[in-house]
Amino acid sequence: MFLLPKGNPLFENLAVSKLKLPDVLAKLTNGAFTGYASFVFQSSTAILVFESGKLVSALVEGQNGKKEAGFEALSALAELMVTTGSGALNVYKLSKDLTMCIHALLEGEILYKAQELKLIDIKTLLEKVKEDHMNGCLRIYTDEHSAMIFYKDGNPLGFFHDGSSDIETSSTESQKIAGLPGAKIDLFSTQSADELMGTNLLEVTNIQKIWDNCVALHKFDIDKTNLERQERDKKVTSQKLSELEELVKSIVGEYVGKVGRGLVDKELSDNGGNTCLIDADGAEKFVKGVEKAAKLLVSGTNIKLMMEKLSTAISTAKSEF
Repeated sequence: MFLLPKGNPLFENLAVSKLKLPDVLAKLTNGAFTGYASFVFQSSTAILVFESGKLVSALVEGQNGKKEAGFEALSALAELMVTTGSGALNVYKLSKDLTMCIHALLEGEILYKAQELKLIDIKTLLEKVKEDHMNGCLRIYTDEHSAMIFYKDGNPLGFFHDGSSDIETSSTESQKIAGLPGAKIDLFSTQSADELMGTNLLEVTNIQKIWDNCVALHKFDIDKTNLERQERDKKVTSQKLSELEELVKSIVGEYVGKVGRGLVDKELSDNGGNTCLIDADGAEKFVKGVEKAAKLLVSGTNIKLMMEKLSTAISTAKSEF
């Protein structure tokens, strides 16, 4: 996204995560705002251009250079605001004429794109801009530097270059960049500011519905993700419990014999199933039940060794849940 002149800042670096798009648009509309709002996210930038409270332009551009405009841009912006949990909002007030030029830069008709300056008769081009009473923007740039000249009715309104925050009256920087090797130009034209007043995206877009749909879809995705995670966790827990149950049966069977597995099954059943093995009270009752039953079958020395192994196995397994 092009670096734009800041003009008069109304808001800067507001956390997007605390904002709702319908509220932001309502505030700017009701305040008859003229200028632009930029939403800066890690992977995308959105620009909304306003003229006397009317939304005349909306553009979203990702890091991959993909652009969306109009309704699609508003939908993409709402999704970014709802799903990213980050981003910053900046709002800058500009004059009516400069706002028109920003519109030209973002969505105007492209007359020249990435044209090498050395192949252009720049004097003739500027004369044509003046003769045609053009409204728009001429961008002069290299890989490292960029400058823009804004025009109204063919006359320059001012100059803006990377590193400045506002419009300047001097063309020095633009001339410097134009003289650099490999300099290129883009030329964008648009309607007059008065003609742009006939456009208002908010009159043909139900922004509240767009926002509500994004919120609902995001909630659905979160709920679905949480449910899938719970199911995965449940399967993992079930697998671990089965493995612990088998280990316990092996230990008891080692000291009690074949009846040991049946003994364990009975105690697990009496204590609510194998989940009791990872519950403090349940595990204690289970172990005492096994010990009591085992005393009827084997000597005290073997019972002591068995109980030590059981306690260690259960304690180790519980730490893994």
